[in-house]
Amino acid sequence: MADLVGYTISASSNDGLGPLNGRPMQRSTSFNTRAGASTIATDDIGHDVTRLYGLVETSMMNMPAQQNEAANELRPTEVSRMREMLNQTWESIREWLAAHPSATDRQQAAMHQGQFLTTALHMVCKLMDPPVDVVQSLIDCAEETVTWPDSNGWLPLHHACANGASGKVLSVLVQAYPEGKVQQDKRFRTPLHFAFFRRDAHEDVRMANTADGGGAGGGGSSPADVNRGDDDGDDDDDVGNSMPEIVKLLADSGAAELQDEGGMLPMHYASAYGTTCEVLEVLLENYPESIVKRENKGRNPLHLAMVNAHRKSSPKVVGFLLEKNAADIINTYDDDNHLPIHLLAMASKFPPEKVLERKNAADCLKLYLNSKPKASADFLTAIQTLPEWLRDIAVISDHIQNILNHKIVMRFPTMILILDLFFLILVIVLFEITTGAMIDYLFTEDKNESLRPKTMQVIITLVCGAYFLLREFVQIISLLALGNFGSWLWDMGNWLDVCLIFLVFYFGGVMMSGSMPPVSAEAFREGTALTKGVLWMSVISFLKSAQVEFSVFVSGVFYVVQRLAAFLLALCVILLMFAQMFYIVYAETELCQCGTDNPDASPFPHCTFQNSLLKVYTMLMGEIGNEMRYSTVPVAQFLYFAFAFLVVILLSNVLIAIVTDSYGVIKNERAAMVFWSNRLDFVAEMDAIKNVGKTIKKWVGRGDGAAGAPTRVQEMPNGEPIPIDDAEKLSGGRFRSGWKSIMNLFDPNLYETYDVNPSSFEFWCYVLVRFAAIVFVIPVWLILGLCTAGWLWPPQVREYILKQKKVAISRADMAEQVITQINDLKNDIKKLRVEMKSEMKSDRKEFAQVKAEVEAVQAEVMADLLQVKEIMVTLLDMSRDHLGTAR
Repeated sequence: MADLVGYTISASSNDGLGPLNGRPMQRSTSFNTRAGASTIATDDIGHDVTRLYGLVETSMMNMPAQQNEAANELRPTEVSRMREMLNQTWESIREWLAAHPSATDRQQAAMHQGQFLTTALHMVCKLMDPPVDVVQSLIDCAEETVTWPDSNGWLPLHHACANGASGKVLSVLVQAYPEGKVQQDKRFRTPLHFAFFRRDAHEDVRMANTADGGGAGGGGSSPADVNRGDDDGDDDDDVGNSMPEIVKLLADSGAAELQDEGGMLPMHYASAYGTTCEVLEVLLENYPESIVKRENKGRNPLHLAMVNAHRKSSPKVVGFLLEKNAADIINTYDDDNHLPIHLLAMASKFPPEKVLERKNAADCLKLYLNSKPKASADFLTAIQTLPEWLRDIAVISDHIQNILNHKIVMRFPTMILILDLFFLILVIVLFEITTGAMIDYLFTEDKNESLRPKTMQVIITLVCGAYFLLREFVQIISLLALGNFGSWLWDMGNWLDVCLIFLVFYFGGVMMSGSMPPVSAEAFREGTALTKGVLWMSVISFLKSAQVEFSVFVSGVFYVVQRLAAFLLALCVILLMFAQMFYIVYAETELCQCGTDNPDASPFPHCTFQNSLLKVYTMLMGEIGNEMRYSTVPVAQFLYFAFAFLVVILLSNVLIAIVTDSYGVIKNERAAMVFWSNRLDFVAEMDAIKNVGKTIKKWVGRGDGAAGAPTRVQEMPNGEPIPIDDAEKLSGGRFRSGWKSIMNLFDPNLYETYDVNPSSFEFWCYVLVRFAAIVFVIPVWLILGLCTAGWLWPPQVREYILKQKKVAISRADMAEQVITQINDLKNDIKKLRVEMKSEMKSDRKEFAQVKAEVEAVQAEVMADLLQVKEIMVTLLDMSRDHLGTAR
């Protein structure tokens, strides 16, 4: 199965026998399969023992092939044709059996083997939903054939399980050969493995068909439903047809513990292909350890369910697995060092039109995050690699926000944030001072050396650039170690940092050189101006990751610009149109000639195309100027009025409406996603750097345990474990308790607690202590913390500055919840309708039975009355004869 990311599951083998529609190659023998015509020719009965096999083989070859899942939904005409062909096949087999009462003939025909060592029983089981009487008759003809494997090692039971045979047929095959339940084919698969190729392994097909009035699509039917469509009024075939009952039938002899050649248990198949919770419960009862077992690639059932998260039943599978044993499977790595969420990220790149697939994947992600996986660097990296539409869902979950809030207030991330801000401000100030001095030097005629920038200032500027270079270098190394370098490449903030580093080093080097710069003075001026713009853009980028309000504003600007693409294109076309028209109207006129004759006079704005374009742009911004300049040319007046109405009035208001609406989307619906996505990037970067640092410490022999492994775990107030370091816990605990003690001095209930009043000595002692705390202790502590980049701050201060409150539910989330509730209500109504129809069907059957019984009684009474009538008539005749004789 391609969905298994590097692992292929298929019921077919290379010899051409597929799981659902495998059939042998066409033979030279041909048979009449025209509807309504018997396939039995009585003149050769008993002479060709291959005829029984040929009947089934011909039917198999005439079945429409399904090459993909979409083909499983057949049109009504195809369903009718298949049903007619299959019914004809079953009737032909019954006719052949009736025409061959000899046990020897039947045994020889049943034991005949065709291509791939298949018998008639194998071929019948490969057809859709074979009747019980046909299967039982073939077994009675030659019981040993039920134990014969074909060239792939498949028993008839394997074929029946893979092709959707009814529970009663499977029960007949199991009763005939109980050991077949644990029989493995050449790829070590049991019939239980094959059962998950069935369509009804994924959902309750009968319920869906009843509710929708047709197949799974509402307008089509699956091949497995072809025969069952004729069973109205007879529910015998429904007994034991549910997937849990089938799995229970196949799994009670140890089949749930057998692995295929890839090390996959039936539990792995069920999780990958999708099934119901009842089926998973049966598998778990038969083999409790299967939920944590790994296949040959190290993947447990949760890995396989997450990589197939787009399937309809996958959310139920993921929910079941996490509910049963989340602790042992949620943080497990496979052999490729992938968590389950890594596989979800790799397999969930669905386009927007795949609405159902996206919804199923999102539901699986929510269930996974609600189980609170460990907040490791790999986990945060996996969140970063999610597609954008899934990452937006992840970052607003409570678990992710708890992790990010906790990690951002730790000393190392806080220190990096403060250092980033400090060096950014320092480089802006020093770059302004040094470049200003350098420009004064370059544009002074005597080139006074005293005007050149101070060497120490330039060196400090280069040190700031070196700091940012070191930050980027360490970030790249850490992401390479986690295998997530792609996230660095696609982050525009990183490229902004690269530009900043290059420009600071380049112009710093120019100012450090004693000679003239390698560029002209004008080029130096323009280049430093652009560099200052990059520096201030870096400030905006920093604030975006620090404050949610600023993040929403900046992201809102980018979001609005993206939504204005069509509007801006139309506006450019209109401006070019009016600029060209104004230019043509005034070209070579007296107004333009006047400007040529008098260079000192103010030139007319439409004498050149460039000036005309600039003028219409300033008119768009509201700088109309002297409107009387168009009074001399009527065409120009018309163009002026048209421009004022179309551009200044109409398009300006359209622009305001678009900007207001687009920014409202960001502010009301995407504010949380925007900010927490930025914070996720920063926290993941800090975690990756710390992970590399711990690895280096381990290499030099100073680390304990695995790289990146915490030595202790802190319990959050909500009971969620967050790993922390010993040093963080030790110092943070002391600082937290110390700050708490100082804050307790300002508790308004302090006097009531200790029963002090202004007349007591204790009261003035408290006042003095409070004064000392306000004037000395708190300011000195905060200043020391600022000087150490937040390292000596108490945790409460870091939390106050950096910790963000969880945002309230957005309108989009509320709408999604309403839609979910409506869908749940629809499903409940659908189930109720199914139950009512089932009860009505049962009532109709009971009524029909009562009616039949009444009719039978009525017929008996009528027969008795007729007998009584005949007796009375006979007696009457006898009495008449007697009277006549007496006379």
